[in-house]
Amino acid sequence: MDIKRALPHPLYRGVVRSLEERRVELGSAVLSWPVAARPHQILNIHLADPYRVRIDEGGASQTPDMSVVGPQTYRRAHVSLSGSIHVFNILFQPTGLNRLLGINMTSLVNQDPAASDVLGASATTLGDAVRAAPNFDLRVAAVEHWLTMMLERRGPDDFIGFASRKMIAVQGRVRIENLIAKSGLSTSQFQRRFAAQVGLPPKLFARTIRFDQALLAHRKNPRRSWTDIIHELGYFDQAQFIRECHGFAGLRPGSLVGDWENTFSPGE
Repeated sequence: MDIKRALPHPLYRGVVRSLEERRVELGSAVLSWPVAARPHQILNIHLADPYRVRIDEGGASQTPDMSVVGPQTYRRAHVSLSGSIHVFNILFQPTGLNRLLGINMTSLVNQDPAASDVLGASATTLGDAVRAAPNFDLRVAAVEHWLTMMLERRGPDDFIGFASRKMIAVQGRVRIENLIAKSGLSTSQFQRRFAAQVGLPPKLFARTIRFDQALLAHRKNPRRSWTDIIHELGYFDQAQFIRECHGFAGLRPGSLVGDWENTFSPGE
């Protein structure tokens, strides 16, 4: 698989974590993977054949040409690829979509609607610009131009944005109480604002970050023991990680093989 990845211009890094593009010719072969709980907010723009996704063990259906995928709290979806795959992704910061659109992010938890249902007419503007660009660098430039227009109507970054990005940076290993103390907000105010701007309560958000990092570490080095991984990521013990696996992936750690090895995380 050919992968291109870029960081946005520093002006936009409070909104977008990274931009990337994946391209592969699969023909009749099928590449599939389950999607466990994860904290990411992603906008997918398909430039060739779209994915097929099975939701909650139902029938598979074709994804929209442009879709927004919100944070996931359990193993909800199973993705399948075949044919000619060329997809451009925008990986948002945890409060990025809220800042751009003013949307209450709890409405996107465990959802993957068409981009037009979330972005409105600006989805067409963005999609047309990305598809018209002849290469990855110009597609990145098209996104940054769209971000400029969107941010002109929005306020500055705030502490919830800082706190959520901090949680990503430290792989979820942070004391929520310390963030609340620095925010100047009461505990209930912080919890409400965080959920509205990020989608998940802060403790659940931190747990999904850490679990996603555990899966990523295992995929990067399948020979590495789970014991080593969970120790590095600060899990209390193996029993805690097993409970997280059951809740976030529906399986024990030793069962995360087969299609699970095909899973990729945006921005990894």
